[in-house]
Amino acid sequence: MQIKKIEPIVLESAIDTVSLPGGKESFDATVTPVVAKVHTDEGIVGLGETYLDDPSGHKALTAAKGMEAVGHELQGKDPRDVTSCWHEMYVHVKREGSYRAMSAIDEALWDIKGKDAGKPVYELLGGAAGELRAYATFPLSKPADQLVEDGQWLADKGFPTMKIVAGHGVENDREKIAEVATNIPDELGLAIDSNTTYDVKDAMKVGETASEYGLEWFEEPVSHTNIQGQAQLNDQLSVPISGYQNHVAHYPAIDHLEANALEIYQPALDYCGGITAAHRVGTLIEPYDKVLVPHAFGPAINYSASLHVAAACPVSSLIEFGVYSDEIGDPGEYIASPYVANQSDIYVQDGGVIEPPDAPGLGLELDDDVVEEYRIN
Repeated sequence: MQIKKIEPIVLESAIDTVSLPGGKESFDATVTPVVAKVHTDEGIVGLGETYLDDPSGHKALTAAKGMEAVGHELQGKDPRDVTSCWHEMYVHVKREGSYRAMSAIDEALWDIKGKDAGKPVYELLGGAAGELRAYATFPLSKPADQLVEDGQWLADKGFPTMKIVAGHGVENDREKIAEVATNIPDELGLAIDSNTTYDVKDAMKVGETASEYGLEWFEEPVSHTNIQGQAQLNDQLSVPISGYQNHVAHYPAIDHLEANALEIYQPALDYCGGITAAHRVGTLIEPYDKVLVPHAFGPAINYSASLHVAAACPVSSLIEFGVYSDEIGDPGEYIASPYVANQSDIYVQDGGVIEPPDAPGLGLELDDDVVEEYRIN
């Protein structure tokens, strides 16, 4: 089997923009998918995906160009040789960028490998390692009393944890943590994500309140490049420090492990290097008793890839699930990818349990008519 071509497809976001903190300012985020279709000479087509948070779509179109460029390097190669293809891509990408393109293509190669073998990807990774539950990322910037109300809704579904945005100032975050943590149901944990907003001094202040109220984790409290700052927080606070979504490949995990900077590792498959890199992160952190919780905010093909990695990882029992709207009846429904014909196969069951699709490969298929409705390239 050989790779004939790699086709990038840029699609409009199917969800509204949400405002998130980022650095010192807020920014508008979307879910703008870039699908990688890897065509082979035997008719098997693999699907992979990255996405951008740029409402204009310009960054997504740039990522598509990168996908074409990286794809040229793989033409004629056997897509089932995923490890060889990954390292071939990495040689080019580490010099020229296009990590998003590489990540989507890697996912598509695993999809082909699974379809060719007649097995879901998680079986190729070693099989299911245990039960997997979804936590609810609730990215809507709301006052505390409304978050408490929505927390009851999420708890009724069975989500074990609700993650809310932070980074809106130390006192604001402290007050919100105290009010939300005190008033949501006892069975619902609370986590916060400040998207690298703070310096260490201010992150310590917020983290002290997060520790006082027993939060599940404090995500990206400081810049992802500040490994020593993360380590200081992780050492001095009882709230677990999480991160890694802004790192590429698995190699930086070594630096974090040596510094004891993180308790929870959250590789983003759409950016870090796909299934191959995220699976390797899980392997590296396992002997250190750290936890893998994939960053899985985004569209369905990438989400399915994240599910397969988490399901097969012995140090992963939790995965992110984006609840993009509080106007739907069931917060366990996946709504970000109407162009996927069987999007409903990704679903959070009552009680919070979620499973990867069981069909060969990643288990998802495109609805070509809907793809054309959303297509912008």
